[in-house]
Amino acid sequence: MLTYCATVFSLLMFVEAEQRLHTSQISLTKLYDLQNEHFNALNKYLELEIKRLDELKDYVAAVYEWRADHKNTNKGFLDNHLDITKVMKQMHHHFFKTKNLIKNKQSIAALSEIDEHKDLSGNHILLAHRAIKRLQQFYVIPASDMSAGRFNDRIIGDRMDACDCYAMAKYCSEENDMYGVIEWAVESYNKWESDGRPECVDPELLNFYIVSSSVYTGFDFSNLIHINGSINLQEDIDKFSRYYHLIKNELIELEKENALNTFEVYYRLQKGINQDNFRNLCKHGVSQTIDNYLKCRYQTKDSFYRILMPFKEEDINSEPLIKIYHDVLYENEISKIKTLALENMIDAKIQTSINASTIEERSRSGQVCWINNNDAVKYFDSLNTRIETFTGFTTKTAEKYQIVNYGLGGHYLPHYDPFPKGAESKMFGNRLVTVLFYLTDVENDGYTSFPLLNIIAPTEKGAALVWNNLDMSNGKLDEKTLHGSCPLLKGNKWIMTKWLYEEGQNLPYDWKNK
Repeated sequence: MLTYCATVFSLLMFVEAEQRLHTSQISLTKLYDLQNEHFNALNKYLELEIKRLDELKDYVAAVYEWRADHKNTNKGFLDNHLDITKVMKQMHHHFFKTKNLIKNKQSIAALSEIDEHKDLSGNHILLAHRAIKRLQQFYVIPASDMSAGRFNDRIIGDRMDACDCYAMAKYCSEENDMYGVIEWAVESYNKWESDGRPECVDPELLNFYIVSSSVYTGFDFSNLIHINGSINLQEDIDKFSRYYHLIKNELIELEKENALNTFEVYYRLQKGINQDNFRNLCKHGVSQTIDNYLKCRYQTKDSFYRILMPFKEEDINSEPLIKIYHDVLYENEISKIKTLALENMIDAKIQTSINASTIEERSRSGQVCWINNNDAVKYFDSLNTRIETFTGFTTKTAEKYQIVNYGLGGHYLPHYDPFPKGAESKMFGNRLVTVLFYLTDVENDGYTSFPLLNIIAPTEKGAALVWNNLDMSNGKLDEKTLHGSCPLLKGNKWIMTKWLYEEGQNLPYDWKNK
């Protein structure tokens, strides 16, 4: 994931302002395609420039030769007014020809192929930085470990150098995250010293970061700094010490407005057993409670065809019912699903009702695509039959297939799939069952976590995680189905979800009058 971070920081200058490329790894791969377009334009510019300069060089040499020849053969031309006029006209021609060659209109025109909006406008790098900072905050990873590309005993990316750490300190400062500033500034300073003091780090600004954050946080690291030629260190210390009591309240208000708005969802996770369970499950990747009577089995579901190819059914929980069906999605289907989704991914939203949704990156970060009904019938009719067989519920009233790809720090914090009371579909009711397919393997990461049950499900390619959202006896929300997608530290996570609705199912209650 840190490799992705470095890639995004170096390539985001090429993205369009209205896009949020960091939210999906499939979008991040397009940065290279876009950069190739820019390299092609730059190569064309260089070719035209070389041609222009060669032509200018040859023309200047020819003019110089003409001047030398004319001077040697027409020594008395100043006395001949007609010759003077000819010389002046020729010099005028030489001047404008040279002037046109000096101008590089054709070369500049080649650069117009690069859209002027595909630059650093917008907040792409800031959003990518926030994603990395959220990961650090959620998993409680010190900057020293983060910059080393490790988390516990895992390798999560390449080593970050002094320049990378300096950039992190810079963006923490812009977010008024003073604790982040001091952590990353000190890490940047240590690497700056050990890496031979690269020019990408401004030592005076690094002084400023460490001094200001030391005064604000109370952790004084200013004495660690011994930068040769630094003239403002003591001045900065004296100034901040003198005026700190005046600016402290303002800094706190800025932090509330900006930094806490960015990270408040993770601060909230520190409160309450549910949030603690979600964090611990994601960090350690181990379910805390597994009943002894839960089993794995080959299941035919009374299907004659499945006698030869039974489902591999694994119990995860009994109340509410949660199961995993292994190897129910085939490789050719996964390839087709990704192909259909590639050009249609948009930023994920949180659906507040059947017809309303909103983007809320602090709670959910990823990109989604919905498979239209025509493609679903054409390519996934047999998959619908499979779902009906292993769930026992019809897909005729189900939602469209939703495909999700996660990017930098991709996550979905704990939530319920059913809509709140009053927001259900008047035609089909509420989301009765969730069928979640995994389209990729993600080793030791990207779990689906049920914090109220202390259960996680691994991301296993081709498997389907199935659970009941509602109480099958009365249609009420089963609150234990609270679940979330753990923030992704490393890997490429694709999922596809199908929600089965109450309408058309054989239920013991009348959902329209429940």
